This record gives sequence, structure tokens and C-alpha cells, in this order.
Amino acid sequence: MKRRIYTILFIILMLSLPYTYGGCVLVFSSGDVKSEKDSEDDESPTVFTGSTSPAVIDSTNAKDLSGGAFAGGMTRFEAASAGFNKGSSVTQIGAFRPLRLPMVLKDSLQKDEITGPAAALYKPAVETRSGTIPGSCGGDLSYLIDIIDESRLFDGSFRFENYCDHGITISGETDFDGTYGIDSGDIRTAHFSFADLADGETTLEGDLSLDFLHPPTTVTFSAYSKDIESGQVYWIKDYAMNITEFAGYIEIDIFGAFYHPDHGYVNLITTEPFIVHHEDDWPTSGLLGIDGQKNTQAELTALNQLTYSVAADTDGDGVFDWESRILSWTDR
Repeated sequence: MKRRIYTILFIILMLSLPYTYGGCVLVFSSGDVKSEKDSEDDESPTVFTGSTSPAVIDSTNAKDLSGGAFAGGMTRFEAASAGFNKGSSVTQIGAFRPLRLPMVLKDSLQKDEITGPAAALYKPAVETRSGTIPGSCGGDLSYLIDIIDESRLFDGSFRFENYCDHGITISGETDFDGTYGIDSGDIRTAHFSFADLADGETTLEGDLSLDFLHPPTTVTFSAYSKDIESGQVYWIKDYAMNITEFAGYIEIDIFGAFYHPDHGYVNLITTEPFIVHHEDDWPTSGLLGIDGQKNTQAELTALNQLTYSVAADTDGDGVFDWESRILSWTDR
């Protein structure tokens, strides 16, 4: 496999989850990613030019495809880089991108009560706010936001400069808009559009939406992930994640499609929810299945908070004929 592209999101699982998910359910998008940028952007748009055929899963790519599907778009499943609880100096934005990126964007809106006071107090018809927020582990986030009190709408933009939060560090810009509650001021929906969220190794271009109207939270997410050094582009399409919180742990279900430029795409589904205890970096149990061409398939199984394994049916006869050794989540 090529070097990992998995360095900018879902993109994710929460750093040993020091904060509450509130029983989130994340559903990552339907619909293709926009392939055009604003006219004033001199950069070429990110376009997926790789294979759009189903992948044939075999013993040489089963680990990479299942790991890429699990992690939301990495070429090589290096769990040490995708750790849920990594420090700011080494963690990449790709570290379980599908969960981490939505939570960073959501929390960015909620910090310093960016929207809340507009619903609680009398404000002008349109209130414009701007400011800078320091990252919890470094960097800055600059924001400009218009809050329309009468219709309970907001829109604006974020600029991240080595902004570190939830264990990931990102730079780049995103535009956003959304709605908030009449009485509570709580964010009800939000949509983000970005073309250059990056951590120095990977650039992420796509759209992400969150819906908080009815628990659990729903997120839609579709994105191209470009490896800056190699130029290879990977595609997270129709990615979905369901997150349910319990006392001391969360359950996570993952769905969607992962496109690899060389191998093609696999469809993924969680057949056993991943269980992540708040004190652990990694799932203690759970099983993710991927399906490819000619009835080939693979499964990634979390054995405990330290290890996982991958098995594959490489000839499509319904029998798993290849199995990896026991792998450490922190193996490189």
C-alpha cells in the first residue's frame, strides 16, 4: 500500500472520550463531493480519478481495505496514528476522521456561546460576531458569524491555524450555516463546506452536515482525501456512523463506502458494535465487515483494547480462508 493518506476529519474515535457524546448517531453522507472550488481559488479542485469498480479483496489488501474503511479513509491502517487518545504533536486529523472532525466542528460552534446568547437576549435583526478561540492543545480558530435572530439562522466561516482540539491538529477554512433553537439557543442543524482542511500530509475537501433535532445526532459526510506528497486521492462516500452512549462506554456502528484509487471500493457495515470504554484508547470488542467484487469479503475484529485481527474470504465461497496474526492497535 502507499503511505498513509489518513491524516486529515470523521474526518476518528474520540480521545479516550473525556467529554460526553450524548448518545450521538452519525450518518455520513449520500451524494457526491463537489469537485469545484470558488472561482477565486487558484488551486485545482480535488477529483477522485482512481478505480470506481468494486475491489477484489485478497490476502495482500484485506488489512488495508478493512483498516481504511474502519478509519474513514486511510491507505495503510496504522492504528498508532489513528489512536483515539493521541497527543497534539503526533496525532493526525485523520485519526478516526469521521468522528473527530464532526466533533471539532460542532464544538467550534459551541465554544464561547457563539450562538447561544442570540436566542436568550434581545439582539439586532442580524448580529455579526468575530473573534479568535485558542485550541485546547494549541493553535487558534478565527471565526466570523452572522446570527439572524428572527429566523434563528446563522452563517459564517472558520479559519483554523494549527488548531488542536480533541487530539487532532488542523489548518484551513470552512464555511458554515445552520439553525438554532428559539428558546434554548442550542444548535439544531449545521452544514460545513471545505476545500483545504489539512494537517500537512493530507488535504480534505467535501461537505459535512449535523442534525441535532432529535437524538441521536445525525451527521452526513462526503469527502475526498488527498495525500499531499503522493497526490493520490481517496474517497469517503455515504459514510455513516451511529454512536450510542452508555454509562462508562459508547457503542459505535460504522457504515458506508471507502474508495481506494488502486483497488476500488468496498462497502462496509458493522455487524457487531464497537465498544469503547471511556478509559481506553481502542475498542474492546466489535466487528466490521467489508464486501468486494466476486463475493470477496473481509472482517476486522477488535479483540480487546490492545489488539485486533483481520480475516478474509478471498475466493468468494463464503469461507474465510485467510487470517492475519493478532495485531496491536499501536503497530506500525
